[in-house]
Amino acid sequence: MRRLFAAIGTCGLAIGSAGGNPPAPAPAAPGTSVSAPVPAAATQSRIAQLIARLGAEDFRDRESAVSELEKAGAEAIAPLRDAGKSDNPEVRQRAAVILFKLERRSDSSKILVPKKIALAYRDMPLGSAINDLKTRTKLNLALDPARIADPLRKVTCVTAGEVPVWEALEQFCAAAGLCEAHRLELAVPKQQPHGRRVYVPPPTVPLPDAVPIVLIDGKGERLPGARDSAVRVLVMPRTFSGHRVTLGTGETTLCFDVAPLPGLNWQDVVGVKVHKLVDDAGRLGGAGTARPVAQGGEFEGVAAWGGGAVFVGGGFGGGFGGRFDPRTGMPIPAETIANPRMVNVPLKLGTPTARTIKRMEGHVLGEIQMPNQNLITITDLAKNAGVAFEGAGQTRLTVVSVGEPKGNAGVVIQVRLEHPSPWAVNARRGLNPGGIWPESPRPSQAPTVQAFDANGKQMSSQNNGAFNDSSDDGTMMIQNLNLTFRKDAGTPAKLVLVGPRPVIVEVPFVMENVQLP
Repeated sequence: MRRLFAAIGTCGLAIGSAGGNPPAPAPAAPGTSVSAPVPAAATQSRIAQLIARLGAEDFRDRESAVSELEKAGAEAIAPLRDAGKSDNPEVRQRAAVILFKLERRSDSSKILVPKKIALAYRDMPLGSAINDLKTRTKLNLALDPARIADPLRKVTCVTAGEVPVWEALEQFCAAAGLCEAHRLELAVPKQQPHGRRVYVPPPTVPLPDAVPIVLIDGKGERLPGARDSAVRVLVMPRTFSGHRVTLGTGETTLCFDVAPLPGLNWQDVVGVKVHKLVDDAGRLGGAGTARPVAQGGEFEGVAAWGGGAVFVGGGFGGGFGGRFDPRTGMPIPAETIANPRMVNVPLKLGTPTARTIKRMEGHVLGEIQMPNQNLITITDLAKNAGVAFEGAGQTRLTVVSVGEPKGNAGVVIQVRLEHPSPWAVNARRGLNPGGIWPESPRPSQAPTVQAFDANGKQMSSQNNGAFNDSSDDGTMMIQNLNLTFRKDAGTPAKLVLVGPRPVIVEVPFVMENVQLP
C-alpha cells in the first residue's frame, strides 16, 4: 500500500492537526454547519512567483508560499505539475504535496456534488410521504413501528425550493415530528442452528450507504454537522453511548456519523482531520492521544500513512477468532456488528472540564471506488520495455519483453502487473479478508490489460499467466502475464490497464456549539 498511502499523509482515525485548509466559514445559526466562500483564484503570474518561493532560503518564505498556494484553487494545478520537473528538490517535494491536496479538493468538488430536491407534501399520509422520499432520494429509510404512535397521521412539509437531500430529510423529520435513531451497533439476523458442526462465516458488514436510516417519533435537536454535500457528517448527541471521556485529562472521543448517498460507491473513512477546536472557555484544543478501538472484532491492523503509523480498527463483522459453546462445540453467532457509519474521533480539549465545543473545523477523508477506467497507457512497447509505469490505485505495469519466439506463430508480450492485494484492501476496511494469505488474484478484483492497434481497435490475445506472487507483507499482488497475438495482427500500438480507481475525497465540516458528553 506504499504509493497511495504515502501520498495521503499522516492520517487515520486519529486526528491530524494542521492538515488541509478548508475555507473560512460564514455566519450560521448555532448547532448548524456553515458553508464557506472559496478563496479568490490567484493569477498565473502570482502563482509562478509563489512556486519560485518554494525553494527560497528563508524557511518562513517557503512556508508562506505553501500556505498561499494551497488556497490558490484549481488554477494552480497545471503550474504545480510543471514544478514537479524542477531541478530544485525542495521545489519538487513541496509542489508534489500541494498538488495532491489541490487535486483531492478538485476531485471532491466534482464527485460530491449533492443531489437537490424540493418537497411539497400537504396533508399526505406519513407512509406515503416516506415512500415518495425513498423513491426520490434512494435513501434506505425505515420507520420503527414500535416507536411510531400514529403511522397513519398526515404530514405537511414544503421546502423553499430545491435543497440538498440531507437537508431535505432534516426538514421533513422536523415537520413530521420524527427523529433519527442513531445506532452504534446493528442487529444481526438470527441464524438457524446447524445439526452438525460446520464452519459458520462471520456476518457481513454492510456498506455505509446500505445501513437503514431508522425514523422514530420525537423532536430531536438539530445535530451539528455538514449536510450540504453528497456525504453527511454529524456529531452524535451528548448522551450517545459511543462517546468516551477520560475524566480530568481533557481526552474525549466523539462519535461521528458519516453517511454517504447511495450510488456514490463510498468504501470507508480513511481519516478525520480537525485543524481548529475552541471550547466554551475560549481555549484551543487539538488531536487526542487515544487511538480508535477496533469494534466488533479482535483484529487490529497497522498501516503506514505517509510518515506515520496509525491503528485501523478492524472488526471483520464479528469476533475474528469466533466464540464456541463449551458444551456442544458449536459456534456462537454474533448478535450485533459495528455500524460502519460510526467513526471515533479522539480530541484533546484545552479545558478538561469543558462542556461545549464552541467551534470545530476540519474534514473527513474518505475513499470512493470509481468505475472501471484507464489507469495506465503504454505506447511504443519495444522502446518502453523494462520501464515501470505507475497509475492510480497503487497500480504498476511493466512491459518486460516484446518478441516473436521461434516456433511460435505470433507475437508474445511479457508484462508484469502489480496491484493491491484484495486481502489487504478488505482487512484495511475492517471487512472479512476471506481466507488465508492470497497467492492468486481474484478475477473480479484484479485490473485487466487490454491491447489496441493503431486505429484504436481492441485486439484479441491469448493470455497465459506465467506465475503469480505477492509482496512479503501481503499488501501487493504481482502477476506475470504472457500475451500472445496472431502474427498477421502484428504488435499492438498500445497496452492499457483497465480497472477501478480509488479516489480520496474530503468532506469539510464546520460545527458550532457541540455538546460534550
